[in-house]
Amino acid sequence: MTYNSTTKKFLNPNLTTLQPYVPGEQTQENIFIKLNTNENPFGPSPNVLKTIKEFLNLSGQSLRLYPEPESDSLRNALAKRYSCKKENIFVGNGSDEVLSLCFLAFFANRGLLSFPKLTYSFYPSIANLFNIPYERFPLNENFELDLNKIPSEANSVIFPNPNALTGIILKRKTIEETLQKNYQKLFIIDEAYADFSDQSCVGLVNKYDNLLITQTFSKSRGLAGLRIGFSFGNEKLIEALTSVKNSFNSYPVDKIASIAATSALENDEWYKDKIKQIKTNKNFLSGELQNLGFRVLPSSANFILITHNDYSGLELKNTLMRDKILVRHFEHQDISNWIRVTIGTLDECTSVLDCLKKKIA
Repeated sequence: MTYNSTTKKFLNPNLTTLQPYVPGEQTQENIFIKLNTNENPFGPSPNVLKTIKEFLNLSGQSLRLYPEPESDSLRNALAKRYSCKKENIFVGNGSDEVLSLCFLAFFANRGLLSFPKLTYSFYPSIANLFNIPYERFPLNENFELDLNKIPSEANSVIFPNPNALTGIILKRKTIEETLQKNYQKLFIIDEAYADFSDQSCVGLVNKYDNLLITQTFSKSRGLAGLRIGFSFGNEKLIEALTSVKNSFNSYPVDKIASIAATSALENDEWYKDKIKQIKTNKNFLSGELQNLGFRVLPSSANFILITHNDYSGLELKNTLMRDKILVRHFEHQDISNWIRVTIGTLDECTSVLDCLKKKIA
């Protein structure tokens, strides 16, 4: 972003060269099939919607009061769901806010931060905002994270698992070995897509003092519109996060978001069924695309990264856009010929296939 000289003199010097995170397109037109930001195509459970309606009908007057500052009701529900203590849990206004507070609490003024070369592009944006020095570590030739490439001088590390760009997951055993070997480094694992995989590292947070996990209600729980994120860590890390949070916003999670998230945790079977459907649709779409000559990376998330030797990534994105299908294309040189496709309903996946079949025919 560029600023004129009058504006620039009032700004924090860091902002003059800041490249902010660019979110996926959010269209208000229902004519589009939206497969660009990895939202759950099935939305929240009926019980969540019922809970929200009942809250507004019966307790609307309570909206004049501030919500719980530490979201204790939701933290208690999360503690029950994940078999841990409330003191091991922090809740914020979306996982991006939780991550921002983590960067400020644990990465700022602590030397070098490291994260993957191909990863969630929010990381470099927030690091630059807080003036945190960082170095990216490379992926291997199969787009897999290689934790052995983390710079030895890095004091802190963050990475998504599954990876937010590729969907490829790093095995828990590999992560635990890295935690043991690098006990002096703090690791934050962004598990936004963990519910679509067969593993999580939440169970390790009380075993390793140098580990913090972040998750979200935006993906598997279908609540992206309410902004609820959370993290797991040892009590001292959570206390530090809470202290930073209270220096910015003492009430980050509103009442409706809190009761909706709590209700979502009580509907595990419904969500497990929808996750199963998403996995089935992913296998169907991946197989059919491979039959059309596409390369599809193995994904443990609710999206796939695909490419075709005969077409650029931008060309594929624009082809789908003309058929009113939104997908994500990234300018990064290593994946500029790839597109990321969120797994939607079976009908939406079929629409993607029909469009690309016409392109290739």
